[in-house]
Formats: sequence, structure tokens, C-alpha cells
Amino acid sequence: MGTARLASLIEQNHAELMVRECRMLQLTCAWADAHYLDSDSKDYQPLIERACVWGGEGTPEVSEYCAAELGALQGTGMAAARALIADALDLRYRLPRLWGRVLTGGVRAWQARKIAEETRPLSWEACADVDHALSDFVGMMPWPRFTKILAATVLEADPTLAAERAERSRATQDVFSFNSEDGLKTIVAKAAAGDAIWFLATVNKIAEILAARGDTDPVGSRRARAVGILAQPAEALRLLLEHQHGRTESAESDATSDPDPASQPEPDPEGDDHRSLSMEVPPGFDASAARPRVVLHFHLSEAVLRTGHAVVRPEDGDPLTLNQLVEFLGAAGCQVRIQPLLDPTDVSPIDGYEVPQRLRAAVRARQIADVFPFGACVSPRLDLDHTERYVSMDYGGPPGQTRLGNLGPMGRPSHRAVTHGGWAKHQPVQGYFVHRSPNGYVYIVTNQGTLSLGRTTFSAAVWEASAPKPAAICA
Repeated sequence: MGTARLASLIEQNHAELMVRECRMLQLTCAWADAHYLDSDSKDYQPLIERACVWGGEGTPEVSEYCAAELGALQGTGMAAARALIADALDLRYRLPRLWGRVLTGGVRAWQARKIAEETRPLSWEACADVDHALSDFVGMMPWPRFTKILAATVLEADPTLAAERAERSRATQDVFSFNSEDGLKTIVAKAAAGDAIWFLATVNKIAEILAARGDTDPVGSRRARAVGILAQPAEALRLLLEHQHGRTESAESDATSDPDPASQPEPDPEGDDHRSLSMEVPPGFDASAARPRVVLHFHLSEAVLRTGHAVVRPEDGDPLTLNQLVEFLGAAGCQVRIQPLLDPTDVSPIDGYEVPQRLRAAVRARQIADVFPFGACVSPRLDLDHTERYVSMDYGGPPGQTRLGNLGPMGRPSHRAVTHGGWAKHQPVQGYFVHRSPNGYVYIVTNQGTLSLGRTTFSAAVWEASAPKPAAICA
């Protein structure tokens, strides 16, 4: 095939892609219209079905269950579906000029959605100003360059809101860790600029100390090791005390520091830019007491201990080899307590509605994530939902309803969707959940993920076959 033909096919494919993306936004708006819910109506019942405004000011209310089936139909979770609804409604109601360009194929849908997200906090009037100022220029310059202009325009449109957002951001400071590969984790800190600068300065200082002590690893590795040393205050203090009067700077540290000289700590007139750190050991300092306490759960099978070749599963994180686990525990220098894993099959059912801690732990050991179709939440605070509705024994309910085979973890939006939003579910086998959407689409959810069966004669038969038998409920 010649390049001219390939170029024609690429152009055609891109045009079809833009049409499909635009069509999805149009369908999303229609879906939201079909789930409009008026909170001012006399028939409004917020305890059963709440009206939500996911878009910006001026967008209509929709049912809280609007996103559940939309997400499942596209193979995504409810959070992604809510974001899609919010973006689509913002474009149609708050950014009409940009919406027109999307409809005529002048702007990619993903770019329009980014603009909708950035302008969502703005008032109706301020959003209209941004729409008028920028919509004609989207797609005329590289996207990274346009985003800078967009950010500046949003700030100009509402300076008061910009100041309020900056103030609110101060309350969102936090430190996060994300799973990486090969036994490593990525740490992200959102902190005050001054704190971040001093932290990096201390990391650089310890990395320099390690080099001075003969560590020949690359500077990045030494900086990463310095973070681990800072997690052990006694060890960090010891190193800093030993080198408090020595100069350990190297050319490498200069390459990894903040390039903005104005953001660097003020050098000491006598040449020791770390002397401002207090190096005095507090009276009665106990190094062991200074060590933080951390509880981690690693799941090891008998095969791991017998052969040493299988994998170790941390409760939060990526799998490790046994050697990586030993190296991790050895480097941490911590005390290790080994306890057997709770056997989910050795947990007795109860008659009451509340789930005791032992049964809750067994359910979470079996099911690590939200059991709603395409559910992604793995929070330890997920609700434990009775798969088949709990009926009090005072009203004729059978014994043993709160048991492993009738429970599953669910996020609160998922829980409400199956309670009030028209979704139904069965658990024919422990850990296997069959869901049916309000429009009859069937999904099977296990720890391996979600299998969409669609809305067919076969899926209807699967749904019927998964229904519990009376004898199974009473067993």
C-alpha cells in the first residue's frame, strides 16, 4: 500500500474518530435529559433518589443513579461516567461557542472536556467570558501552549475565585504514595513551597553525606535512599550530627536541586548552608521511641516459604518476590510480627444485620474491591452490602443472613444504586456477583474484573439461573 493511500486512510480514520467522540457527548446529554430530576418538585424524595448537579452553575439536575448504567455500558466506573455527564452538560449549557465547534468537527472532544473541567468553578458570566475569548482559538496551537493561555484566562475571568481556590488548596496539602514497578513506590507530596524546598535541601544533604561515606550509586539512587533515612529520624539525626561541620556538596547535587536561585535557602555567610538546622540532641532522646510505628500486611502462601520462588502479595501495593520482601524488611530495620491469615471459610454466619469485625475481615480478604460493575474503589471503608436484602428475623427472615456468601463490599454510590436506583444483584457462588441494570443489561463481577453479557436471551437466562433458591437462603 502506497503512502498516499495510507495518508488518505489516516485522514479518514481521524475524521471518523472526531465524529464518534462528538456523538458520545451528544448521547451523554440525551442520557442526562432522560434522567432529569427536579428537586423543587412536590414528588421529590431525596432519601430514595437525590438530584445532583455535577456540572457547573446553570446546568440541570440529574438523578444520582444517572451515571451507574452509563458507566457500565461503556466499561467504566461511576466516577468516570459522572465526569462525562458534567463535561457534556457544561459544554452544551455554559460553553455554547465551544460546543458549536465540537459539533462541526472543529475541536476534539477531549480538548473540549478539558476546558469544561477547568471552567467548572467559574460563575455563569465568567464562563461565558472564557467561552467568548478562547473558543475560536482551540486547535490552532499545540495543546500544552493553549493550556497556559486557558489558565491565565480563567484567572482573569474571576480573580476572587482564584484567590479562594488558592486558599482552599492550602487545606488539601497531603502526601500520597502510588504503586510503581519492581517493588518500588512513587511518593508525591503536595505541600507549602517553603516546606518542599527545605525537604529537598535535606534530601540533597543526606545524599551528599552518603557520597562522602563512599556510596558510589548515582545521585538519584542516593536521594531516594535519603527519603528512607528521613523516615527513621534517629538515623537521619545521627548522620546530620556527624557531618554538621563538613562540606559535602558535589556537582551532582547541583544538577538535582531547584534551578530557581530565588527559591533556594539563603547561604550562610561562613559557608555552611546547613548550619541553620538544629543539631542538638534533645535531652533524654530515645532513638527506638522516635521510630514510627507502621502496620503492613503481606500475604504469603505455603509455596512462597517452601520454594522461595512464588510471589508475595502486599495488601496495598504491587506483588513482590520473597527476596524483595526480605530486602525491604531488612532495610527498614523494623521489628516483624508474623501472624496467620484469616481463613474466610472458618467464619460463622450470624443472624443480626450488623457485620462483626471478623466477618468483615474475611469478606475483604476474599473481595478486594467494589463489586459493582467496573468498580475501582479499594478503600478499607467500603460498605458491606447484603447481596439479598436482609429481612429481620422478627419479620420472618431466615437465620444466618449475614454470612460470607451474602455480603460484598460496595462504595456508597454503588450501594445506593442497588438499593434505590433500579439495579439488582445475585451472588450464586461466594465471590461471584451477577448484576442487572435498570434497562436489563447483565454483568458478572469477580475479583478478576467485570464481564459484560449485554442484553440478550443468554444474559437473561444467566440472570434467572443466578437467582437464589429458597433452600439456599435458609441453609
